[in-house]
Amino acid sequence: MERDDGELTIGAALSLRDGNVRQARMAAAGLVQAVEDAQRAGGVTVGGRTLIPRLALLDDGGTAKDLLAGADLLIGPYGSGLTGDAGAWAAEHSRVVWNHGGSADEVETSPWLISLASPTSRYLAAVVEAVANDVPGAPTGIGAGDAAGARTVVGAGGRILVGAGPGSFGRAAAAGAAEAASALGLEVAGVVAPAEVPDRVDADILLLAGSFDDDVAVLRRLTARPRIVAAVAAGLREFADAVGPRRAEGVLAPSQWEEGARFQPDVGPRAVDVLRGLRSRLAPGLAPGTAAAHVEYPAAQAYAAVSLALHCVTQTAAGDDESLRAFARALRRTTFFGRFGLAPDGRQSDHDLLVVQWRNATKCIVAPSAHADHRLTVS
Repeated sequence: MERDDGELTIGAALSLRDGNVRQARMAAAGLVQAVEDAQRAGGVTVGGRTLIPRLALLDDGGTAKDLLAGADLLIGPYGSGLTGDAGAWAAEHSRVVWNHGGSADEVETSPWLISLASPTSRYLAAVVEAVANDVPGAPTGIGAGDAAGARTVVGAGGRILVGAGPGSFGRAAAAGAAEAASALGLEVAGVVAPAEVPDRVDADILLLAGSFDDDVAVLRRLTARPRIVAAVAAGLREFADAVGPRRAEGVLAPSQWEEGARFQPDVGPRAVDVLRGLRSRLAPGLAPGTAAAHVEYPAAQAYAAVSLALHCVTQTAAGDDESLRAFARALRRTTFFGRFGLAPDGRQSDHDLLVVQWRNATKCIVAPSAHADHRLTVS
C-alpha cells in the first residue's frame, strides 16, 4: 500500500433514503465515529508510515462501488441484497470488502467479503434454542421440505410458525429456525410470507423475519398471540414505539450486540469509549425519550468493521488485498462488538448472537447465559 499523501481512504456506500434506511443511518454514524476516533488517536502505522484515515461515504443507493474502487479499504453497504451485489463486484475485482450489514448466509460465503456479524441462519435458531425448554411436546414424524427450504414437522407439541421475507435473508432465517427446531424435537408447522401470517396464530411460537415494517405490521394486527413471539425487528429500540408498549411486552429478538454485553477487546477501543462518542452522535437524530441515548447494533457493527479493517491493514506487510484477505480469514480476535473468527466457508462463526426480550419498554438480554442480565419469561 503506497501512499504519498499520508492518508488512508476508507470508502463506503450506504442507502440512506431507500430500503433499510433506519439501520443504514445508524451504520453511517458508526463509520463516521470510528474514523474520527482513529484520527484523534493519531492514525495508523502501515509499513512504517503513519497514515490518517479519511472516510469517503456516498449515499448512492448502493450502486457506487466503481466510484469507490480507488479507496484503500472498502466497507460494504447495509442489507443482504446490496451486500451480495458488493460481494460479486469484490470477487470480480479482487478487492476485500468489510461486511457489517449483510448477514444472509449465501452472502457471507462470498470469497472477498470479511463478515463481522453472525449469519442469518443463526437469527431465529438462537431464539428457538433459547425457548426450547418452555414449549411442550415432541414431534411424531417429519414431513417434506417447503419452498423456503424449511423442514415441516408433523407432530404433537411445540409448533412453530415462521413469517419470513422473500429474499436471501428470510430464506436463511427460516432454514436456520427449521434446523434448530429439528435438532430440539420441535415442529415447524409452516413458513409463510409475513402478510400471510393469520391474525389468530395457531402455534406455540411465532417467529418473524421480514423487514422492520413487515414485522411491525404483523404484530399490530394479531388478535390472538402465541405464548412465544420473536421478531427480528424487535432487536431495534424503536420497535416498542412502532408497535406500542403493550404489544412489545415479552417479544423476543435476536441481536448482534447490546450495550449490556461486555467483552474484553484485544483490538480497538473499549465499549465505554465507543459508546461515549456514538451516543453523542446518534442522540440528535433520534426521537425524544429513553431511546435517545441508546446505541443499536447497526452502529456498533459498522464501527467494529472499521476498527478491525484498520487493525488488519497495520498487520499486513504487503498491504495488497490478497494479503489482507488471507490475514483476516485466519484472524481470531475480540473487539468491543464481540469475538471475530471466520469459518472455512467465510461465514462468521465466533461471534455470539444475543437474544433479547422486551420488559417494561426495555430490552433485556436473556441468552446466552454468559451475557444474560435477566431470565427469559413466557406467558
